[in-house]
Amino acid sequence: MRSSVVLGLVGAGGIGQELKVAFDLFQYRNASPIILVIFVIVLAMELITDNLRARIQ
Repeated sequence: MRSSVVLGLVGAGGIGQELKVAFDLFQYRNASPIILVIFVIVLAMELITDNLRARIQ
């Protein structure tokens, strides 16, 4: 997930692309929810994968 955001920021598309467009157009009101969604998704994925890794070991 983190990689897809970074790739989007450099031109590969996805949610990172939406964030880049919002910043390029100075639409900070639109960029804020995108940043929040990215943060929540990355945090959730980290918690899920940590839990799975703990169960496997």
